[in-house]
Amino acid sequence: MPAARKTGLLVAALLLIGGVAIAGSVALQRGSGVPGDLADIALAAPVPLAGVTLADAKGPVAFPAGPRGKWTLLALGYTHCPDVCPFMLGNLAEVETRMKERLDPAQQPQFVFISVDPDRDTPALLGEYVGFFSDDFRGMTGPKSEIDRVTEQLGAFYRLGGRDSDGDYGVDHSAEIYLIDPKGRLFGKFRPPLDPDDTAAKFESAQRFFEKTDT
Repeated sequence: MPAARKTGLLVAALLLIGGVAIAGSVALQRGSGVPGDLADIALAAPVPLAGVTLADAKGPVAFPAGPRGKWTLLALGYTHCPDVCPFMLGNLAEVETRMKERLDPAQQPQFVFISVDPDRDTPALLGEYVGFFSDDFRGMTGPKSEIDRVTEQLGAFYRLGGRDSDGDYGVDHSAEIYLIDPKGRLFGKFRPPLDPDDTAAKFESAQRFFEKTDT
């Protein structure tokens, strides 16, 4: 299949999955206090996220707790995903590269990939998987109950498909990229595919808005 056609199909798949997720999620709102350049990604007010216990390759992780001042760009998926997740993580790697060119190290967000398929995706496997895209990406997963808490709070979804004769199955899931602020609140959502320059500019705007309104 020609590369251009394959890329087009992947983009279409991302938009389709993201569109389904948006229909059942917390709607993006144009709050009066949100700058105009953030109106298409920011919620009217950040939504606090209750902490859950997940695990990465190094051990247990309290999520979304993190160092003060650290933002998070979060993606959901699974390592057996044939096309959407690799495309999405490759896209995020481009965004990360652009942010490293534009931002000081202290201003960089962390990039997190949470697997919604913990039966097949161990923390060690996730560490290897995200490492193909960036040495700095973090892969996490956890018990279904904790994954459900995360997805419900984000307004996201996932659904395990039926098993085939070999026991394999697919997973339908949200393809949006979730922006979590330094207080562990859902600040906004990016709809893929992401333009690296535009995403970096919106992230910088979100940082300025947060610093101005944080009390």
